Amino acid sequence: MKQSYPTKLRFAKAGPEQLQMQLEDLCRLKASELFQAALEVEVDEALERLRYERRSGAGKTGYRDGHDRPRSIASNRGPIIVARPRVRGIPFVSEILPKHRRKLENVDRSLTAMWLDGLATRDFEGTLRAFLGADAPLSAATITRTNQLLCKALDAWNARRLDDLELVFTWADGIYLGAGPDDERRVFLVVLGADRLGEKHLLAIREAMSESEAAWEELFADLAKRGLRAPALLVADGAHGLWAAAQKAWPGVAEQRCWIHKMRNVEEKLPTKLQPAAHKALTDIMYAEREPEARRKLEQLAKSYERGYPKAAKCLRDDVDRMFAYYRFPHASWVHLRSTNPIESIFSPIRNRADAMKRLRTGRFATAVLLALATKLSKSWRRLRGYRDLYELVPKPIALKRAA
Repeated sequence: MKQSYPTKLRFAKAGPEQLQMQLEDLCRLKASELFQAALEVEVDEALERLRYERRSGAGKTGYRDGHDRPRSIASNRGPIIVARPRVRGIPFVSEILPKHRRKLENVDRSLTAMWLDGLATRDFEGTLRAFLGADAPLSAATITRTNQLLCKALDAWNARRLDDLELVFTWADGIYLGAGPDDERRVFLVVLGADRLGEKHLLAIREAMSESEAAWEELFADLAKRGLRAPALLVADGAHGLWAAAQKAWPGVAEQRCWIHKMRNVEEKLPTKLQPAAHKALTDIMYAEREPEARRKLEQLAKSYERGYPKAAKCLRDDVDRMFAYYRFPHASWVHLRSTNPIESIFSPIRNRADAMKRLRTGRFATAVLLALATKLSKSWRRLRGYRDLYELVPKPIALKRAA
């Protein structure tokens, strides 16, 4: 006896490849229906009445005016077909689907994320056709337009308020990139902070001509304008302009000079054969358990260099008080306070990615790329060690000194 199966069973008994294609078509069909329904609801809200409902005396005078020709919209799930509703009698602009939009915003965000992950611009069209469909609106300029979202995000980030941050430690350093023109090295002034819970916060990224006092002062003034309060300790390298600007912004703030930079400066003034021994001696000083012991070892090392290498001895004695500020803070936090490594460790993978980008021609776009990469990596940032001991270190709520 002949037996006939319902459509659903025939659908389920299709081959694996055919079944996959049918499922994808069904998903896109349902996505189109849901998206079309959202557009219709948007019109209902604009007209303040449902479809086929009569307008009350107080209602708006607008009317539905049919639909545009159905068109394909690129989405992360492939192309979906929708017909954009028209309205007459009142101004109406759809926020869900603007007039000339051919792909959803989540597609733009996905394109930007893939580009940040390393997908070359020239590979975009071939790679994305398989995901977005053969008719997806992709061109050589697609990623350029999409990356404009990064600049908008940078503007919003630079305008955010910082009043609610209770910073304990702050690191400041200049980051150099190889991206951009071959004859130009970009420097970006970076400020990173940690609050009383040990959480790290990227406070500022700004392109500058150099690490001058004026550049740092302008950056600190902007942070002040947005409500940032002074930290308990500032960690930076030996740039005199940075220290001068910091004292103007945060009078009396404790200052810690980066030991890694100091060690490099001293070793550069010694012969190559003496550098390993000098590095070991400086490391022993840096890891001394008590400040008097560290100062004593530093002076002994400086005296040993006085006769043969006076420049190294002078460099070693320079800024001694700034070298040992971390002893005034909890022992568990010393590993974070001896150097600007919290910034270097964050920007090392960022630099590797950014240096491969040879088309960061403008400082604004380069800054936006750095911010996007840092924001992506910030999800894996770890708390500071010993953060439970930081509560008492929160400074009094005195705002940064604003520039006149």
